[in-house]
Amino acid sequence: MAYERFYPRAYGPKHLAMMFFTDIRRRARDFYALRFEPDGVHAIADIYWRTLLCTAALIVVLALVLGLWELFGVFDLLQRLPDTSRLPPSVFNRATMQAIVQRFDARQTQFDNLQSNPPAAIPNPSK
Repeated sequence: MAYERFYPRAYGPKHLAMMFFTDIRRRARDFYALRFEPDGVHAIADIYWRTLLCTAALIVVLALVLGLWELFGVFDLLQRLPDTSRLPPSVFNRATMQAIVQRFDARQTQFDNLQSNPPAAIPNPSK
């Protein structure tokens, strides 16, 4: 007796995708028809529970993937930081600091002059 048949069959490995979707439609139709029977409710509850488990597993996997993505991003950022072994160049030099101090002294002198000699009263333009 031969184990393989010469004619195509609907339950062979190359028809697995068609069987899967056909089986889902048939089972969904049967579950809907038996939704008020105890066995039907049990089957629907089983599908609901498996859907919840798959969703929870997918959320956990996505959270892990996102966490690893961010962790590797931080590692990459740490590798691209500037070299801190030597001091950065100074922003100010002595001439710039001296010019800033002279400007502050000039403003202090102007403030003192305005305090000792106040300007003439400015008339109120709204009157």
